[in-house]
Amino acid sequence: MERAREIGEGSASSLREQRNLREKERRMRMKHLFSILSSHVSPTRRLPVPQLIDQAVSYMIQLKEKVNYLNEMKRRMLGGEVKNRSDGSSLLPKLSIRSLDSIIEMNLVMDLNMKGVMLHKLVSVFEEEGAQVMSANLQNLNDRTFYTIIAQAIICRIGIDPSRIEERLRDIIS
Repeated sequence: MERAREIGEGSASSLREQRNLREKERRMRMKHLFSILSSHVSPTRRLPVPQLIDQAVSYMIQLKEKVNYLNEMKRRMLGGEVKNRSDGSSLLPKLSIRSLDSIIEMNLVMDLNMKGVMLHKLVSVFEEEGAQVMSANLQNLNDRTFYTIIAQAIICRIGIDPSRIEERLRDIIS
């Protein structure tokens, strides 16, 4: 009988120890997860858990608002073109040129079905007009091709003539 009690008591204390061990592991895991959350939300300082959760919630709300804003911008940029296409009258290609001091930015949106425009041809126009290309990007998204070129005048006193560049680019894309 004594052996039965010892076995019974041993198993009860063993269950208690297992339960305590599981609780300790759970707490350590939560502490680790909070430290990861803290590194994302407030990497410069350590916050108490309630403040950390509040800050994480506000950070997630900010990120959600940013995603909504970017989706709205994307919808606006592509939405008008989709409506025009359904009427059968597409307004593509769309060329916009912005100039600020000695820097000029060109954005071009084309339909994939239109004649292909090589990025190097667009870059050569900028270089021939006295600009140094700082960035040139091409991106295909759905059935659109987006070209973006940012250039700076080689000689700032002379500058760049945006109207001349726009005229030459329109000749290439049409």
